[in-house]
Amino acid sequence: MLALTIAALGLVHEPPTAQTADTGAPHGTIAYRVQNEDGQPMPARLTFIDAEGSTHQMFPNVAAAVTDLAVRRHAVYTLSGKGSITVPIGQWTVLASHGIEWSLDSTQISVTDGSSHEWTANLVHEVDTTDWVSADFHLPTLTYSGHGDSNMNERIISIVGEGLEFAVATDHNHNTDYGPTINTLGAAAHLTAVTGNEISTNYGHFNAFPFDPAAKVVDQRLEAGPLMASVRAEQNKWSIVPIMQVNHPRWPSIDYFGRRSLDPITGESSDSRWSWDFDCVEILNENEGWGYHDAEISDVNTRRSMHSVLEDWFNMLNAGRRIAATGNSDSHAVIATIAGIPRNYLHIGSDDPATIDPIAVADAVRRGEMTTTTGPFVRVTADGQPMGSTITVFDGNVDVHLDIQCASWIKVNRVRIFRNGSVVATLKVDGEQDGPTHLRPRIRIPVPADHDSWIVAIVDGDQDLAPYLTNQSRPILPLSIANPIYVDADGDGIWTAPRDWARDLAATGGLRSAIDAWRDAVPAERVLLALACSEDARDASRAARLALSDDDRRVRLAGMRLAEASGDMELLPLLVAQMNRSDNDRYLSFCAWAAADTLDGDQGSDLLERYAARHGWSNARRYSGEHALRLPGDFVRDWQVAGYFEATDMDALAHKQAPEPNIVHITAPLTKTGEPLAWSGATADAEGHLDMAAAEIAMCEQSIAYARCWLHSPDDREVEFTIGSDDGCRIWVGDTLSWDDPDYQSASPDANFGTMALQEGWNPVLVKVLNGSQSMGFYMRVLDTSVVASASPPDA
Repeated sequence: MLALTIAALGLVHEPPTAQTADTGAPHGTIAYRVQNEDGQPMPARLTFIDAEGSTHQMFPNVAAAVTDLAVRRHAVYTLSGKGSITVPIGQWTVLASHGIEWSLDSTQISVTDGSSHEWTANLVHEVDTTDWVSADFHLPTLTYSGHGDSNMNERIISIVGEGLEFAVATDHNHNTDYGPTINTLGAAAHLTAVTGNEISTNYGHFNAFPFDPAAKVVDQRLEAGPLMASVRAEQNKWSIVPIMQVNHPRWPSIDYFGRRSLDPITGESSDSRWSWDFDCVEILNENEGWGYHDAEISDVNTRRSMHSVLEDWFNMLNAGRRIAATGNSDSHAVIATIAGIPRNYLHIGSDDPATIDPIAVADAVRRGEMTTTTGPFVRVTADGQPMGSTITVFDGNVDVHLDIQCASWIKVNRVRIFRNGSVVATLKVDGEQDGPTHLRPRIRIPVPADHDSWIVAIVDGDQDLAPYLTNQSRPILPLSIANPIYVDADGDGIWTAPRDWARDLAATGGLRSAIDAWRDAVPAERVLLALACSEDARDASRAARLALSDDDRRVRLAGMRLAEASGDMELLPLLVAQMNRSDNDRYLSFCAWAAADTLDGDQGSDLLERYAARHGWSNARRYSGEHALRLPGDFVRDWQVAGYFEATDMDALAHKQAPEPNIVHITAPLTKTGEPLAWSGATADAEGHLDMAAAEIAMCEQSIAYARCWLHSPDDREVEFTIGSDDGCRIWVGDTLSWDDPDYQSASPDANFGTMALQEGWNPVLVKVLNGSQSMGFYMRVLDTSVVASASPPDA
């Protein structure tokens, strides 16, 4: 009665309307309530779309109700699930959502100046994930990573709004603790979080968790082996040996697999700095799932990706490495990249988001009882055993069962079963989902397995996830990848990796045994059988001929590797024929050239020009990290350097300052230390890298430095050059700006090609490098043997 009296007197009020829109322009308001089946308000995202399905910059006031809302562009996350916001005038469809397990609800509103609207959205939990938890292992913030736009409150509100239950805080080289923010916001009932770190090195990025938030940050300057060992030694309150995940491993400049030479065909690295001491690999990165498609052959936009992380993972499984597949949003932003797409589902035997045991999560990752997904929730068993299990069969067949659940707005079209890396069964999935939880009938797929194998299921669909997700670089489609089940097919109680199976055959019966198995082997197994013959030169040559004549692309690639290993010059005509095949993609042709170049460098030089004429120099350069192009000319080694100037972000690369051309100054410019700019001699190392950090690691962070030299040309001419910088770079020849690359990246030789105009005689060259963090420097090669470089100004 007291509460009613207070309410009647007007002493209890709803929270004031959050001023999310520009209230200086015409606007209205909408009062909303997003509720579950029990009528209780719940965290959610409200997405606003116009009649054409487009989004607009609607909500500029990102500081509105900061303990309840995360506001960006066309979307508002609400932690409480109820409130009132301002909305610009217009015709809007409003979509209420809570991640991929829940239904969607929507309404249309026509907002005029001063109008008010009310809406109650009803969401249904359509996917039964009992005993499974949803997790995102890759969640940075602007606050501690320095890019993106999500602060700590917004990060937690957006995570909870997307229905994530377990979150790993992974800022770059920082131990971030979400706990205090969760408690301040009162969000502990919705989420368990642990401290992690995206250890960002100059050869790749790695997520590691859980860490003690108060611990000293892992030294990112360590090489992979010592780095991973130091991660394993980290202490935390659960006494968990931290999980080590390789992030976006084929994303150029921060690609561990590329920077440390993981061969996409053999699945091995010859780099002495390589380490296998990691638990999982990120096959799907960001909402688009970068890394999944083979960037060398796919007609799907793969942006800057190299190769396919999925195929890399298959190679790991074939080698017997029980490394788990993961997918994560890598979301630094509130709405530009949605948290939890993709996400991981882990079977831990409970699903209360407030009491998730990190020990159980780590165990699920290590045993592989998990899936990664952009939409469907998939559970896979074989002979009743879950993912990560080893099962024994005696009749050469495995019964694979799948339970596929999707929210009502997500559609899947097919199931593919992979055995040892090749598709052995495909099932179309048609019709509407069944039942109140949209659980499809249990699917049974018999899979033949006459020798020890692993089995992976992939479920996907053709209908994109818009408008829940806005299509960006490409449509975002439903996709789920299950981790493997291992099959002991010979009943000996021991699981033998497919690569070992192939090697055992080659060791006992040589090429003849491999050929006998070849007839019934799936393509990925034929790759293994071919590579297993590499130890004997004669067998390698004969196996190369067999593989080069195969219909399957990956088998032919294996044949090219074998040709290199064999040293058999008689294979050159076959490799040239492979280069000339009209159906060859750019990578097949490159590998054919690389094998020919290994066998005969002189002929390889001629063939390289033929490759460039067909596929372009850009594609030759794309793979130069896998096989050197033997480019003409030398790296410039002798320089003068000067630094450092302050550079808070990459925009500073374009800011004009001395010693750049046409800058007039009376006194010498002052550096970060307040001293006049001074030049000193510096020499690039034997590989051509000019280290501009040296002993000044701390000083070179967020800094600009300069290097200069002089180039002598026998006449007026244009020459090509290569540049690989860490990070952004500008180059002037005389007064002319010849190169401008404002990008964060690692330095690698011959990473990019440019053209500069030289005049007869000596030409001053100035290189400006802007570094964000860690190492700083560049490689520069002039592709003209008649051009001479000097560090000192020539005599007049």
